[in-house]
Amino acid sequence: MDIIAIIIANTIAYGVPLLLVALAGMFSERSGIINIALEGIMIFGALFASIFLTSGIVGTEFAANNPQLVIFLAMILAAITGSLFSLLLAYAAIKLKADQVISGTALNIFAPAFAIILAWAIQGQGVTDIPLPDIVDLSWGFDAANLPTWLNTLVSKKMYLTTPISILILIAAYVTLYKTKFGLRLRSCGEHPQAADSVGIKVLRMRYIGVAISGFLAGIGGFAFVMASSNSTFTADVAGYGFLALAVMIFGNWKPFRILFAALFFSFFKTISALAVDAQLSSIFPTFNLASPENLYKMLPYLITLVVLAFTSKQSRAPKAEGIPYDPGKR
Repeated sequence: MDIIAIIIANTIAYGVPLLLVALAGMFSERSGIINIALEGIMIFGALFASIFLTSGIVGTEFAANNPQLVIFLAMILAAITGSLFSLLLAYAAIKLKADQVISGTALNIFAPAFAIILAWAIQGQGVTDIPLPDIVDLSWGFDAANLPTWLNTLVSKKMYLTTPISILILIAAYVTLYKTKFGLRLRSCGEHPQAADSVGIKVLRMRYIGVAISGFLAGIGGFAFVMASSNSTFTADVAGYGFLALAVMIFGNWKPFRILFAALFFSFFKTISALAVDAQLSSIFPTFNLASPENLYKMLPYLITLVVLAFTSKQSRAPKAEGIPYDPGKR
């Protein structure tokens, strides 16, 4: 039962950042902007949240008495900085009409370099890792010993504040996209911006908002990734999660609840990969008569990604106008 609880806990922990960042990509692409910069936005948001949590505030009595409030404040900081960083992509894609893939790639290259320089400036040259305090764990501050064994394992191993918040964000994303005028207008800007413009919708403004929402969610996703990572340490790297989230978004067909299923699907294989190379748990996984089976397991989530996309990409339907700079004179 313990191993099942561990798999569930890790699947949730790895799935939350995938869900958040895939939803981030969905909002941007629904507005018509391809957000390749998700990886860089994750790093940028996680950087400032990590710096905040390692600042003097964490050592105060306020933080000791309100640990999850401090985590929530760090999450909001990650969201705001991620949103601001994403506006660089929005400006390049909307105002300058630059190639969106190249612009996003440039931001992906810039973000980790900036993170390393800032970490050096704060902590000293050569010190790039920022370990988060123990309060990041949702179980910090209360006794989970009275819970059933499987639930104790689930809560105490890999449960963070971002988990319940991500469910609220998922519901809010669905309602916003499909039950509000704003969602209808956003989707119309990604499908046929000229038609949207003809009925008075400010296409450029909606695209700026779509990218800003994307940055907001990707910033939280980056922070969630750091909390769920080994030893909860920021390392100016998110292990390709930004690109994996794009695969989740495509597999989820740009729809919130399908994205949830896709995120859990991919995070399950990520969990199996992580547990298979764990020194204490690797013996329960088959070796396939390989001298180094851990290398195969490390590749597993990415191999699954390639296979799934190969078989499902034909059924995926991207927004028709994504990646195309808006030209108001074109009909």
